Amino acid sequence: MRQWQIVRAVLVPAAIAFMMLVILLELKSHARQKIETVTAAVPYHSRELTDAGLVDSLMNLPLHLKISRADYDDGSLTMDIKLSDPGEDVGDVYEDIAGIMSFAFEGTDNVRQLYLRVIAIDRWGGKRYLLLASNMNRESWEPRYAEALSQLRNGDVPPSLAASLNLTFTNLWQKQFSSP
Repeated sequence: MRQWQIVRAVLVPAAIAFMMLVILLELKSHARQKIETVTAAVPYHSRELTDAGLVDSLMNLPLHLKISRADYDDGSLTMDIKLSDPGEDVGDVYEDIAGIMSFAFEGTDNVRQLYLRVIAIDRWGGKRYLLLASNMNRESWEPRYAEALSQLRNGDVPPSLAASLNLTFTNLWQKQFSSP
């Protein structure tokens, strides 16, 4: 009986030490695995628009029309989007306007003013014609405007929405897109 007590006195602590060693090794490998999954360089994402990062920021916008000109200066974003095909769908133009306004006022923190123009460029002469312009500021922007613009399918914008977005339509726009 005494022999069993000696064996038990040696085996129980050895078994406990062995189990603790296995647990420690498992924790160490788990911690090492977590360390290895951390990226070496965390990509920098900023909601602050800068002139230097303007192209990168605008490249990600899903637009139907092409950007003809863009400039950012001290809280003001100026953009021209061009209508290259006279047969473009007016709904696509309104979606692009809504997307640009949403980006400027909801996707950034430092754009206070947006000057947006829709232009047409004459294919043969290269002359630029203004179709539509907007001068919008952050304080006047409401996300519901983007939804209302995106739902438009004809050239006629409700006067209240046009006034809220400071939209100015030229005669060329009226000829191209307005209902008779």
